[in-house]
Amino acid sequence: MKTHELALMGLMVLSTGCFDVIRSSSQTQLPEKQSHFVLMGTTDDAARRFSELLSKRGFQVTDRQKRKNGATLYVFKGQRAALTTVTSTNRVVSGTTNTVGSTFYVLLTPEGDTTKAQLFGKPTLNGNEVCSDEHPVWVPACVEDVYAGVAWDGREQMTGREEAETIRGMLLEMELSASSGPGSPVVTAEPQTTEPAQPTCVASELPEWKTANAVEKKKLLERCRQESKDEAQAVDSR
Repeated sequence: MKTHELALMGLMVLSTGCFDVIRSSSQTQLPEKQSHFVLMGTTDDAARRFSELLSKRGFQVTDRQKRKNGATLYVFKGQRAALTTVTSTNRVVSGTTNTVGSTFYVLLTPEGDTTKAQLFGKPTLNGNEVCSDEHPVWVPACVEDVYAGVAWDGREQMTGREEAETIRGMLLEMELSASSGPGSPVVTAEPQTTEPAQPTCVASELPEWKTANAVEKKKLLERCRQESKDEAQAVDSR
């Protein structure tokens, strides 16, 4: 019997027979650009750092895949909660326990003296990963859709929110760490934007503009234009 059919048999007790597919991921809650880090050091340094951060959150490395471009994909898995649903039919009370967890994909790509890290997380139900509409090309393709009862309380834990919060938490922890060696994030200064200098002389704002005739207004415009030109030349000569 197929995996998703077994899952359906276990989940049908969670509702009155009304169930649908669950599709979510960390990117449902977190923009992709906020899941990219640049760390100092090699890919091995970055792998050790993420292994440390994820293991203390209950997620252990389960797979490592080498890519042709020198990148390495690491897979971390773990359980988050065991949820029991109690049902009563014809005076017979029964309970079904389903385990909710997470899978994290971490792609590490060497970039000179640093490593680019891309993270993507998905909820799991009884060990089965849900599919996602925000599926990066570097993450292995989804195998089977995961279904759950529409009234099942556990759906609140399968929205991708927990995975997004885990990624945010790891970045924050790295940023707050005093370490500046291998495996620490590279901090780059935000580009400074220079506002264009505003002209000090605006003809229409001069007191005499309101009562000036056409000829006088033309002279005021030429006057402000010349002053602006002089100011620009003064700045360039500094």
